[in-house]
This record gives sequence, C-alpha cells and structure tokens, in this order.
Amino acid sequence: MMKGKMLAAAAALVFACAALAQAADEKIIIGFLVWNGPFKGQQQWAATGEYLAEKLRRPVEVLPLKVQDVLPAVEEGRVNFFTADPAMFTAAKTRYGAEAVLTMNSVGTGTEHIGAVLFTASGNSSINGLTNLKGKKFGAVRRWSFAGWQMAEKEFSDAGLDAYTFVHTLRFFETPLAVIKAVLDRQVDAGTVPTGLLEQAEAAGEISLDNVKILEEKHHRDFPYLCSTVLYPGFPLARTVDTDKKLAAQVAAALKALKPGDKPLQDAGLTGWIDPLNYSGIEKLQKQLKGRGFGGSR
Repeated sequence: MMKGKMLAAAAALVFACAALAQAADEKIIIGFLVWNGPFKGQQQWAATGEYLAEKLRRPVEVLPLKVQDVLPAVEEGRVNFFTADPAMFTAAKTRYGAEAVLTMNSVGTGTEHIGAVLFTASGNSSINGLTNLKGKKFGAVRRWSFAGWQMAEKEFSDAGLDAYTFVHTLRFFETPLAVIKAVLDRQVDAGTVPTGLLEQAEAAGEISLDNVKILEEKHHRDFPYLCSTVLYPGFPLARTVDTDKKLAAQVAAALKALKPGDKPLQDAGLTGWIDPLNYSGIEKLQKQLKGRGFGGSR
C-alpha cells in the first residue's frame, strides 16, 4: 500500500514538472496596436519583446495589429496581451473579458493621461466656440477614435448639442495630421485631434501654432499641452480572459522596471509603464455616445 502511494506521488510530481516545463516553453504573444504599418510596428516593439523574453525566460512574439485586427485577435484568443485605444479596450473588456494590466506613459503626451483639442484656423473670426459650429464643417479622426472624435462628441453633448445634427458636415480622416491640414487649408471649418499632436506637428515644421485658434480651451495642472476636454486614462496593455493572472503580474513587473532611456521604451516611444488607471469612466461614457465606442452603430 505504502509503495503504491509513493509511486502515485512520484507520478504526480512528474506530471507537475512536465506541466511546468511545458508552460515555460509556451510562447507569449503580445499584440501591439500600430498606426504605421506592420514593418515599422515590428521595429517599434521588437526590443520590448526581446526584453520580456529575457526577463521571463520564455519565448515572446510581438504581433503588430492594425486597428481592425485588434478585437478579432482578442476574441479568437490569438494573443495573450494587447495594447489598445481606450475605447477599443473598453469594447474588449465588455465583450470578451479583457483586463487592463498597465497604462503606458507616452513620449508624445509626456503623461499617462490623454485629452483632445478642438481648434480652427486663427484667421477664422466667425468661430470662437462650440456654438459657432452650427451648420459648419467639422473634421475628426475616425468615428471610433476615443481622443480623435469621441472626446469632442462628449463636449458637444455636455453643451446640449447633438454633434451629428448640429454641424453641417462631420468628416472623418485617416490621420490626425490630415485633420490639422484640412482645418488650416479651410477644407473644414474646425476640427479635433488628440492632445500633443498640434505641438508635434509644429516641432516637425509642418505647421505653426500661430495659425491655430483653440476652442473651449481647458487648463489642467501638470498637463503640458493645449486641451479642450477633460483628461482620460491613456492607452493600456491588457490581458485576454484566458491569460494567467500570475503571468500578467510578471509581465507588469518587468515592464514597470524599465527606466526612461532604456531601448524598449525608446523604440516604443514611451517614457514608462505604470499600474493601470481606472477605465470605468470611459466605459460609462461609451454608453452615452452615439458612436457607441469601437465598432459603434454610427
């Protein structure tokens, strides 16, 4: 009897060790939302993958994902972790049980929070606020984009205005720079882009802020950029529902240990990773908007 119990215990130990060894060999797949194509996206995030593989002693695959590919990858279980626009993450959370692991601190904004700025050309004397946009042409970045449109839609709503009927034309563009140029070239009367991008465009020599007039400007403590909205949590790194929480904690600890100037952060355009901010307010906001978040009805 005793010998049988010892054999059973030994067998259980062998199976447990085999399971641990298999888990250590399983590849971790991280889907990174990219805006500049898969090749540049791979270059942007490769160092992060290599760093995590070294720290976790497991193979890590970096998978660049276009906007339209993120939610299908989450739904189908093709990734263990993913980055996303806050609205897209909210959709992944409510539909597929995703959970935020970290929030990124972007070089582009210099902060873990994001906002939006509404603006017109400085020479446009007829537009000085939201109420002047009645019957005008307004430009934004894609209907589903949280900072590129939905934040502005919320500002219209808070002012008692239905943006979809208040303006004459609501035109969506592929990139923020396209919105900026459309406003300054008078293709549209006013527009909105995520915070920090007007300043980036000026730094790149593409525009002069002297030619821009900010609408409904708001000032936030320790936030360095022109802004017209309240601030919201920035882009998260999230785990999919079947990804082990202990693994998520290990990934989070490794990424939080990075310091500004480390290659993974430099290549990714980040200054660091922090504990996840609270995204529940964005989830509530999504229910108020006509766009209804990523993949919305309008």
